[in-house]
Amino acid sequence: MGGVSSSAPGRRRVATLALAALLLLAIGAFVGRATAPDEGGDPPPAADRAAPDREVRPPTLAVGLVTTDAGALTPPATPVPDFSAAQAVTDRIAARFVRVDVRWDLLQPDAATPLDPARVIGDGCGRESAKPCSGPISLARTLGALKAAQVAHPGHYRPLISFWGMPTWAGAPGTGCDAAKARDGARPLAPGKEPAYRAAVARVWEAVRAAGIDGADWTPWNEPNAPYFLDPQRASCAVDAAPRSPAEFGRLVVAMDGELHRLRAAAPAGSAARDDRLVVGELAAWAAPAPRSVPSDEFLRALPDDVLCRADVVSLHGYFEARPRSGRGEPVAAGLAELDRRRCLDDRPAWITETAVGSPRAGGKRDTSASTLRAECRLMDRQLDHWYHEPRVTAAFQYAVREDPAFPTGLLDEGLTRTFPVAGVWAAWGGARDPAAPAPALPADCREPSDDGAASAPPG
Repeated sequence: MGGVSSSAPGRRRVATLALAALLLLAIGAFVGRATAPDEGGDPPPAADRAAPDREVRPPTLAVGLVTTDAGALTPPATPVPDFSAAQAVTDRIAARFVRVDVRWDLLQPDAATPLDPARVIGDGCGRESAKPCSGPISLARTLGALKAAQVAHPGHYRPLISFWGMPTWAGAPGTGCDAAKARDGARPLAPGKEPAYRAAVARVWEAVRAAGIDGADWTPWNEPNAPYFLDPQRASCAVDAAPRSPAEFGRLVVAMDGELHRLRAAAPAGSAARDDRLVVGELAAWAAPAPRSVPSDEFLRALPDDVLCRADVVSLHGYFEARPRSGRGEPVAAGLAELDRRRCLDDRPAWITETAVGSPRAGGKRDTSASTLRAECRLMDRQLDHWYHEPRVTAAFQYAVREDPAFPTGLLDEGLTRTFPVAGVWAAWGGARDPAAPAPALPADCREPSDDGAASAPPG
């Protein structure tokens, strides 16, 4: 869901389209690479990078955040008017990773002008300009706030750069289910436009280094198995029609991998930039196949080894709801099982790069009663503990800091006047805690007032 929330007028229009698309689907979404060689050129074939059998690792889980809000990311030592509560929450969590969305269509609306990291793409407000606002948002400002957070918390706040939003000039109509209905920003990359995409990746790479950030991770496209990010999804509007989106996504994976290989090889010997990683996936956890969506396991099966096995990390999305009970269980289990079938991924970790509790459905209304908020706490804590012990998963990212009323799963309300108790769970799992340290205790605010907190949360 990562790109749905934004304060920019253009992004709000995209969010409205995304909301409509979700409602039309009528389906719920609960859903290192070794140092680069000194020479340039394309990376070695995937077959040459196959790994030996994966060893069972000790429990570990790092936490991340999904936000491009420079106001919330700015350390409290630099006050941002009306953002003190958001700054405090973000600072307590001190995330190891922060996913930063790169809206290619907003940053490079004209093919003749290179991608501009300083271009203003938002007002720092909530949806429909809801206050408070942190001021004009650009990719450069967000990266600058991340660098300041890194200084305040060394070893934390590593960016995961996530592209989405196809520029009109770079996209082309695809073929398949309802192809004519695809919006410009979700159309596939036009044939022959790979160099333009690679150039955009290079410009963002330069912006990351210009901000003073040494290392970053990169993902080619957000939720490529969802029609509001990549459309069409299938060859026809039959539920069992062949998926089309994996092949289009695969072109982006190969292009980004090739560009990162070139950039890493050009970086100085010993530079942290040589350890930048390729993260493949960002897959939404659809409950079942549909004409305009492809579940994560089906999508992964359709990716050939020469695409999927380029990944240093594979990423999935999965959300939870405390009330009512969803009855769907672990939303990423099918995707994780598919990863386990791919031998070339035996040593590759999985990250859950979007997760949260609340009302994780487009247009849903969050229950903010005290009992439900406490149940959300316990549910999120239990899920993080589950992933902590899961042999493949090594990181989980909260979406997002500020509540988006169109997808209400934030840590604070939209007005930034109320911090939900679940923020304490993320702070307990994050902060100065080592990811491999024992699981933290459940925060007191999450416990039922009638007992010591032993009551279990409803199943996710």
